[in-house]
Parts: sequence; C-alpha cells; structure tokens
Amino acid sequence: MRKLHDRLHLAKIMLKELKKRPLCRTELEKRAIKQCGTHSAFEGIFRYLVQNGYIVKSEQRHRAPYVITEKGQKLLEGLE
Repeated sequence: MRKLHDRLHLAKIMLKELKKRPLCRTELEKRAIKQCGTHSAFEGIFRYLVQNGYIVKSEQRHRAPYVITEKGQKLLEGLE
C-alpha cells in the first residue's frame, strides 16, 4: 500500500511541475527526484504518464519539453 501512495505522490509532483511550465525530461526528473523518489520510480511513472496520454512532448524534436494534457489536468485534480 505504501508503494502505491509513493507512486501517486510522485505522479502528482510531476504533473504539478508541468502545470507550472513545460519541462524537458531531464529537468522534470531532477525536480521530481529532489522532492520525492528515485530514478527508477521516476522512469516507471514517467512512462505510465506518457503512454496513457497524461503528458506529451510539445514538439517533435528530440529534446522538446513535455506538457500536461487536459487528461493530465483531470488526473491532477483527482490526486489533490
């Protein structure tokens, strides 16, 4: 149960950071890990958020920043 709580907390942190401003993956990881989590936890949550359409790249270029989607906004509201 604790692990689920930690994952949801990390997802909430990531979505909040992207709500403030678009961030590249590296910067998002630095901010998320600084507040809570590990690299491996970040990877799992990041992959989940991208695959399910909660966050997307703002452009097609390689190091484009990620942004929160409308679906991600709704998830964030549910987590708060």
